[in-house]
Amino acid sequence: MAVATQPRGSVRDLRSYLEVLEAAGELARISTPVALDQEIGAVCFRNLTHNGPGLLFERPGGSDIPLAVDLLASRRRYALALGTEPDLLASEWNRRVATLRPPVLLERGACQEHVFTGADVDLTRLPAPIWNELDGGPYLTLSCHITKDPETGIRNVGVYRNQVHDRNRLGLLAAPYTHLGLQKRKAQGPFPVAIVIGADPVVLMTATSPVPFGTDELAVAGALREAPLELVRCITIPLEVPASAEIVIEGEIVPDDLLDEGPFGEFTGYYGGPTELRQVIRVKAITYRDKPILQQTYEGRPPHESAILTGVPREAELMRQIALPGIKRVHVTAPGGGALHAVVAIEKLYEGYGKAIGMAVLGTHPGRFIKQVIVVEDDVDPFDPHQVEWAIATRVQPHRDIEIIKEVTGIILDPSLPRIEQSVHARTSKTIIDATRYDMKSYPALCLPRPDVQEQVDREWARYGLPGAQEVDQ
Repeated sequence: MAVATQPRGSVRDLRSYLEVLEAAGELARISTPVALDQEIGAVCFRNLTHNGPGLLFERPGGSDIPLAVDLLASRRRYALALGTEPDLLASEWNRRVATLRPPVLLERGACQEHVFTGADVDLTRLPAPIWNELDGGPYLTLSCHITKDPETGIRNVGVYRNQVHDRNRLGLLAAPYTHLGLQKRKAQGPFPVAIVIGADPVVLMTATSPVPFGTDELAVAGALREAPLELVRCITIPLEVPASAEIVIEGEIVPDDLLDEGPFGEFTGYYGGPTELRQVIRVKAITYRDKPILQQTYEGRPPHESAILTGVPREAELMRQIALPGIKRVHVTAPGGGALHAVVAIEKLYEGYGKAIGMAVLGTHPGRFIKQVIVVEDDVDPFDPHQVEWAIATRVQPHRDIEIIKEVTGIILDPSLPRIEQSVHARTSKTIIDATRYDMKSYPALCLPRPDVQEQVDREWARYGLPGAQEVDQ
């Protein structure tokens, strides 16, 4: 084994990413103390609704542990973490993950510069906020849970919410269909879990992506960074974690060890998952870097960071996993929380092809959470809600172009589900809207200025003295 070295590239961990954001004008530092009980949540909510920068609270609740929030809450900031452009996210994702890069194991890493075990464990030292009014307590919202399949040994990384119950117990909401749930059901006793906070952004990107079950997601993270991730062994459990992470919480899920968890304001904008007895992670150790930074995200009504974290990789994975030709662009929308609503732009090959694409979307792993698929032709920008609504309004006959599929798996956090479905199977109905032109040859012609005239106006926009000249020049 080796001693930690720096992976190539300008972003290699959370701290270098903060430097990149600050240089790009995408980070705001808040030096005044801000209360953990809802004040931080209110600041985040206002900042998100105004498309503000990532936030670094330097004295959250008076703590000496800074709190970084919503760093990846825009496509530009997501692209900055990967060293690419926002318009290239899906294609760049798929180019990089075509070659997985398994991680390498080091003898030691910065994440274990400080180690606390046993009676010295104290989760309450972390400045975890009470984000919204009815939250059941302080919550960690951006926890990358690293686990291993008890049979295959393959690693998984997933993001789940954690209620801070006390000094050494965390609540956990992870549905049976999640990868953590699928692995845990094979365990014969305590199930080890390592919670990683503040790692290289590619770890978080991978943890929120719908890669197929059985894939080592840390190898996917290495592919996104185009360099193998460096890991170190945990102190008290048989798992490995990113060496440059800010904070690592080592623990176990013990069968039948339950506590009331919730309520918690979720990414849908509603309280998600009724308060119930849920499993507990008993913490055995906390390790962290010197002067650690706690990275979190505000959950609530969109827009928010979760919509970007879950939406961007779903767009890429849908394009990668669907074998049908003609898919041009995919948008998993922010108002749908980056999970519930997808718009797909296609080259229409024949009548009925829009519905075929819609069914293919819902049949993929990333399509499991999607509740509504709108299929448009490639003359419609799927990222422009005005154009999408125009296509629905002028190209859809409801009796012909809308299909409802019943009793399929959705997501337990969908607030429109009956209470019993939110607690167990999450069976839902799904809609496919074929907003492509029917009998295109007989459709009225589009009314637009001639393309060369529009291009000339775009090039010379500054001379008209109207707003938007800078955007056009770029």
